[in-house]
Amino acid sequence: MDLSIISRTGGPVLFWRGPDYDQLDLTGPVVANWVNKGVGLFGDYGLGPDFTLFVPMPAGLHWRELVAILSVLLADGRVVLGAGAQEPHSDGSTAARDIPIALDGDFHALVPLGHEDDERLAAAEEVFVYNPPALALSTPVDEDFIDVNSAIRAYPDVTPRRLQSTGSLMVGDEEIPWAEPTDGSGSGILMANSTPQPHEWAAFLDHVLRGGESVLANGMDEARIADLASSLGEVRGRLGSWTK
Repeated sequence: MDLSIISRTGGPVLFWRGPDYDQLDLTGPVVANWVNKGVGLFGDYGLGPDFTLFVPMPAGLHWRELVAILSVLLADGRVVLGAGAQEPHSDGSTAARDIPIALDGDFHALVPLGHEDDERLAAAEEVFVYNPPALALSTPVDEDFIDVNSAIRAYPDVTPRRLQSTGSLMVGDEEIPWAEPTDGSGSGILMANSTPQPHEWAAFLDHVLRGGESVLANGMDEARIADLASSLGEVRGRLGSWTK
């Protein structure tokens, strides 16, 4: 798997819906461009077989986290995801379930603004921090952190690297065989209102790279997600834990 299919897929394929009606629709070529920019950004910090990116996803999967994950996986790096699922509480809210994390040796980390002081990041070589609003151009962090929103825009939409599915993916301490194509990917819409569960990641990433439509809806109630999905077409499946 690589960017060859999604980079030629017309129309929106990734629908981001965040809190407070924050939204962004990205076409296949735009997603590919962001992945290439991520390869450039992480490339300046040694992206390759010895590069590990820890992505704890404390607020559910964000579109910026998704393109960063793809950037590292397609450029022979290693991604460690810190949250395997979002568990519902009795009040209807969700929280990340703590699971073991396979972090050994040097690593970098990517977190949303407000989570840069997470104690799990203390040993990280560099902490990349992004500002969650869809159109935010910068991240208000001090010099100890890397402002992803601002820094990534300096990199080109294409990369001279050969990108292919040579990286490794860990969810906690479980390795996910994500690089092989899965049956039926690319057809129908996948919807997520939380972090995908470990067994869902392989099919999800294959779906994305094949230009399949996906809705990432953090902080969006199920009625709004259902309305959006019905306006887009046939729903193929749901990712993550749902409260209903």
